[in-house]
Amino acid sequence: MDTAGSKLKHQMYRQWRIAATGLAFALFGIGGPIIALAITLTQPLPISPIRRRVWTRRCINGAFWCYIRIMRGLGLLSFETRHIERLAAPGQLVLANHPSLLDVVFVASLIPEANCVVKGALFRNPFTRGPVTAAGYIANDDPNLLSECRSALERGETLIVFPEGTRSQPGEPLQFLRGAANIALASSDQVRPVKVTCEPATLLKNQRWYQVPDRRPHFLIDAQPAIDIALFQNTSEYQSKNARRLCRFLEDYYNELLGLER
Repeated sequence: MDTAGSKLKHQMYRQWRIAATGLAFALFGIGGPIIALAITLTQPLPISPIRRRVWTRRCINGAFWCYIRIMRGLGLLSFETRHIERLAAPGQLVLANHPSLLDVVFVASLIPEANCVVKGALFRNPFTRGPVTAAGYIANDDPNLLSECRSALERGETLIVFPEGTRSQPGEPLQFLRGAANIALASSDQVRPVKVTCEPATLLKNQRWYQVPDRRPHFLIDAQPAIDIALFQNTSEYQSKNARRLCRFLEDYYNELLGLER
């Protein structure tokens, strides 16, 4: 009887989490148009482009901060952060791994005025185009990507980049695109790694939102010590070679950090 009762309780809890996950996705979908509407309503106001950009980023940061806590309140996840004071200094290039759909939400919620390299498709989506444009985010397919990133860091903005470019597969070694290494070499002397873990894995690439794990996932966001990349900025070698070396170094660094083998 106890076993049957426990099984029924588990099934009911799972069904609740599926329903609550659907609600959370609906809230996220509504959030973009709401922010876009707020931006539109402020257009007539005499606000400088810089102040408008900062205001938009703070709105996105606050929305993400609230969204995570709503998901926690619904029992959909738990999370912890470590060493986030390391993210407070301005003008940092923050590199984060990407195990789940929520990674960008977590990392961006920790940095109030962060800039971010995002998928170019977000600038073509009618629901997200307004917020990402007003926030001054940088499209990953922008032909001026490197110069835009360099300018952002020179202005003292913290720039978030996900070197994988897409969500990773659980248990498999990470593979980085060379774009993050090129940005780092062109823009900064250091990078700030952020380790993101999610156990059990959820919201993976090609996974449906209703495919929830058997238990509530726990996220850990852990800011690591900065890495000096001056050794990779060898002016006597081609940029492409330096980028390959740095990309491989960062892959090895993250795979060791996460306990993954090549």
